[in-house]
Amino acid sequence: MELSQYLRTLRQRWKLIWAAVLVGVAVFGILTLLLQPVYSSTSQLFVSNSSPEGSSTAQGSVAAQQQVTTYAQLLTGTTFVGQVADKLGLEATTSELVQRITVSALPDTVILTITVTAESPQEAQLIANTLAADFEGVVKELETPDPVITESPTGPTTVTGSAPFKVTQTQSAGLSSKPVSPDPMLLLPLGAVLGLLIGVLLALVRHFMDNTVKTNKQIEELTGGAAVGGVLYDATMADRPLASQFNAHSMTGEAYRQIRTNLQYVSVDAPPRVLVVTSSISGEGKTTTAINLALVLAQSGQRVVLVEADLRRPRVLRYLRLVGGAGLTNVLAGNADLTELLQPYGDGKLSVLAAGPHPPNPSELLGSDHMGHLLAELRESHDYVIVDAPPLLPVTDAAVLAVLADGAVIVTRYGSTKREQLRAAADILHGIDARVVGTVLNMVSPKDYGHGYGYGSGYGYGYEPDPNPRDELNAPVTSRRASGRGRTTAERSPDKADKSEKGDKAESVSSDSSSAG
Repeated sequence: MELSQYLRTLRQRWKLIWAAVLVGVAVFGILTLLLQPVYSSTSQLFVSNSSPEGSSTAQGSVAAQQQVTTYAQLLTGTTFVGQVADKLGLEATTSELVQRITVSALPDTVILTITVTAESPQEAQLIANTLAADFEGVVKELETPDPVITESPTGPTTVTGSAPFKVTQTQSAGLSSKPVSPDPMLLLPLGAVLGLLIGVLLALVRHFMDNTVKTNKQIEELTGGAAVGGVLYDATMADRPLASQFNAHSMTGEAYRQIRTNLQYVSVDAPPRVLVVTSSISGEGKTTTAINLALVLAQSGQRVVLVEADLRRPRVLRYLRLVGGAGLTNVLAGNADLTELLQPYGDGKLSVLAAGPHPPNPSELLGSDHMGHLLAELRESHDYVIVDAPPLLPVTDAAVLAVLADGAVIVTRYGSTKREQLRAAADILHGIDARVVGTVLNMVSPKDYGHGYGYGSGYGYGYEPDPNPRDELNAPVTSRRASGRGRTTAERSPDKADKSEKGDKAESVSSDSSSAG
């Protein structure tokens, strides 16, 4: 699968992807409202070196920086933190409190930063300041050397040394007014990104798990025959299902003309003239396809007869708004003459044979010798015989008709007909040695028309004349013979212009009179 196909798949399922994005944002938005707010507070400690006389300031600074790392470990030690927790009477355990304390050293400095998080800003401030204040005493206690007793002229003297390092709180923890988490500015974009990823994944999964018919390649693999055309989905066809009602340059009308052409050239030496139009299941548009195929054949000057052979659910007369009553079943029963029941439609090139009364045994009636003789008689008097038959999978009517005809045209609905259904329908015809002339992919999605299906990119498909031609086409024509120098009538002298206009009017009246005659 190429990158362009992936992109087209994502574009086709953009609603699913956007829905996933919105769900992701909504979920993380709800989490933002439900999660307990967490506040933070920060204090700072300055580590200094009590340099003995004679040592340089640089040496003392380096020693203090080395000591900062040790102090950072002591600040988060369980012993010291436990003492602070006991002092403040906190409900949190020592390990829980340690997880809420972050101690870091600013690079190339002797400054320690203590950050504490808590469910209230007051608690975070209190813990941060207590840690800083108590740690000053801890460092003093740890760094002060033990007293030494020395002998002096006055007697034994206790000498106490000074601590080489000391810690001073340089910044008190403040009271935070805004929680550090949950952060809507972080969570909402994160929800959108996760939703987008999930939406793309779902779109690709649905694409690869889709087992409906959508392309020419699938049709050829499933039926063993050619795809003779595709009809774009048009919501207005519910009100205007006939080709005679289409715009002459519409994509739908051109699609049926393309199907007509392809069927005429399926076999140049022996083109099929008696065609059974069927489908796998109901609802795939086989009746409208049969009617419109008959109409476009008649529009090309062919003598066409449309046989309403779907005796179980006849629809042809309803679409064409013709009179019902006697029809095919009467002819097959020997109760009526065929020529008397053919109803002309349009300019007379198309005739329609209605279904007639509903019989108790449609399959036996359609598979009888009488039906074969009827089709042979219609073949002799017409260029094309189009038979609207029932679907192949529910009943056997279409199969028995396909044996009597030159072949069958299977109508399959884009994105609705399952691949197994189309394969089963084709297998039925192949099993009885009936010819599959071609397959029509009906109700093709406008998004795929001209891409995966292979139609729509050439002239004729929606290539309508300009409804507003350029003004140059309506401009007055320059007559060189009238002006001698290429001037228009308006550029000549007034007298000559008047004479020219009178002559034009007289010529127009003469032309109208001859047309009326």
